[in-house]
Amino acid sequence: MKSFLCFIGVLFSGTVIAQPEIKGNPEDLRGFLHPTGNVVVISASAEEKAYSDVAIISLVVTTENKMLSQSIADNSSLRDRVNQELLDSGIEESAIKSSKFSSSPEYGWFGSKPSSFKVVNRMAISIIREEHLEEIAKIADRYKQVVLSDTVFEHSKKKEYLEKVKAKALADILKQKDMYESLLDLKLRAVGIRDSNEGHRASRGAMMLEEVVVTASLRKGKSLPLSKQRSPAQESSFDEVVYTSDLVVDFEIIDQ
Repeated sequence: MKSFLCFIGVLFSGTVIAQPEIKGNPEDLRGFLHPTGNVVVISASAEEKAYSDVAIISLVVTTENKMLSQSIADNSSLRDRVNQELLDSGIEESAIKSSKFSSSPEYGWFGSKPSSFKVVNRMAISIIREEHLEEIAKIADRYKQVVLSDTVFEHSKKKEYLEKVKAKALADILKQKDMYESLLDLKLRAVGIRDSNEGHRASRGAMMLEEVVVTASLRKGKSLPLSKQRSPAQESSFDEVVYTSDLVVDFEIIDQ
């Protein structure tokens, strides 16, 4: 019995102590321990500025009546008037969209039946000129049922500028590569590329105008009409959009 236990102990101890064995010449071992070889990482950042050329303004039209059918009719009639005023101001019909229709019953105290029906519809207007924004603001001031809810700035050449800023960053990386090859007398070959950051954002002026449009739509009391309000530090309504790109390229050092 003792001899059997000793045999088991020796067997398990041999299993625990056993280590993987690596064989080969020094060159093979270096390839095993450092399979990626000698890699140089070069990075670059680029930035391009462009002006937003489109703004999408949202108008919320709300009507309320004891009869749902009348509330719907009132909402449609008011939107038709707003639509015509927008056309008269020079905005293209294709730039005016109506969407997000909704209705909700309004109940009085302890009422089992709705005392009235509220109908809400959103109009989205795409504009490219600052005077059009002023005309929309005047409409919102003119009708108490119309509220200017928000605005979104867009750049129609977004894809083109994203490609442009990426090419600019890549050109900088290749310029650095050529410099290293010349000064250090070596040859580099690209083996990988990564986008660590790519995107676009509105500059401070554009964000300030958006804040004015949004907050002014909630005005109360003696606040100035929306058409009279101005951003204190921004004269133009459409400001810059900043496109950025951060590229990282891995280069392998080629033995010459």
